[in-house]
Amino acid sequence: MPVKTKMKRMIQRACELSGLLDDNPDFILAVNFVDTRTICRLNRQFVGHEGPTDVISFNYGTDSSNDIDAELFICTDTAENAAKRLKRSFSDEVSLYIIHGILHISGEEDSTASERKRMRRLEQMVLSNLGRTFDSGEIFPERRK
Repeated sequence: MPVKTKMKRMIQRACELSGLLDDNPDFILAVNFVDTRTICRLNRQFVGHEGPTDVISFNYGTDSSNDIDAELFICTDTAENAAKRLKRSFSDEVSLYIIHGILHISGEEDSTASERKRMRRLEQMVLSNLGRTFDSGEIFPERRK
């Protein structure tokens, strides 16, 4: 389970770095941690893709009647599997997914090769900046079986 106060500060900083708060400093982002079954259902229902994915982001906009402006769904099972495969920590993988989702909400896309290159560069910039202040391992401890 994430350490919520530190996670909230890290996400706030990531939103600042992505420019998400430039026009709306009161922007409210909900972050949901879900399992494979849930992310597959969301992926099929809202994205039109079959199977699991790492993160799904919804930008409801500030004009919506929702209590929140945007929402992320992070698949912790996908993060755990990817971390093992890529020889990274679970905490770094979850942090990357959050940043990736925030960048999508801020308007970044990754459909084309040039967009993916830009997205990766922005992810690394935000991760590097966050790494100076936050220890992702403290925020997202390794999962226990």
